[in-house]
Amino acid sequence: MITSLRRLCHAVAQLCLAVAGFGAALLAILVSYTVFMRWVVGAPPHWAEELPQLVLVWMSLLAAVACTYRRSHLSAGLMPMIVSSVSAQRLITRVMDVLLLAMFLLLAKAGWDLAWLTMSQTTTALQIPAGVTYMAVPVGCIGMALMQVELLLAQEKRS
Repeated sequence: MITSLRRLCHAVAQLCLAVAGFGAALLAILVSYTVFMRWVVGAPPHWAEELPQLVLVWMSLLAAVACTYRRSHLSAGLMPMIVSSVSAQRLITRVMDVLLLAMFLLLAKAGWDLAWLTMSQTTTALQIPAGVTYMAVPVGCIGMALMQVELLLAQEKRS
């Protein structure tokens, strides 16, 4: 079971990283086009603020899933300097992982509620449901929660 979960998490993290990478490239193109249109042509596109914002939000939260999988977010490497006991470091890491899992699930629920609350509203320029932007929160948080579950189970197996 743990092997299947590990494979699933790896595949999800790779997919999220690929989509986020595509989003970063798309964001660069959108912003460059917008700057060109605004300053050279003198006619910015009507979606100049909304579309890059939408791409940025989704890209950031999908990239956070890959960071959670790699355990590379919010890590400054200070714990070994502050806590010398290896067993205390493991305990603190485990407590932190449980708290992060709880936080991700709470944020996913709040993001889901907000996304559905705003699905009937449309954005000004793109005329798409406003909830599409907010839906990045539950999608990203569920992905990060999945990665946390895998980390916790991997720690359990090692202990």
